[in-house]
Amino acid sequence: MVHDHDDYVEAVLALVEQVPPGRVTTYGAIADVLGVGGPRQVGAVMRTHGAAVPWWRVVRADGTLPPSHDEEAVGAYRFEGTPLLVRPSGGFRIDLRQAGWWDWVSGAGLPAPTSVDS
Repeated sequence: MVHDHDDYVEAVLALVEQVPPGRVTTYGAIADVLGVGGPRQVGAVMRTHGAAVPWWRVVRADGTLPPSHDEEAVGAYRFEGTPLLVRPSGGFRIDLRQAGWWDWVSGAGLPAPTSVDS
């Protein structure tokens, strides 16, 4: 149960650590599982506390990371074999249909997020 900020931080980081190599989840999916906050709150935790966990395994709902992390993340994705798609505007995003990991989302009785991949 999340009672205060420290509990929230611990809960977010604990969920991120469960995402297996080569797979990703979204900020919103983590917030949904916790039932507290939203994608921005999860993003704030990751921004200030995420260095100790596999932060590259948490992406935006469209499969992208903030631009300042693209280069480092792509190296991690390639190492782990995470499916990437080339963006028309340049850069990459994650193929959420193949790499999305929603096991604890469905375990919490929530539907898997709808992928934007077509």
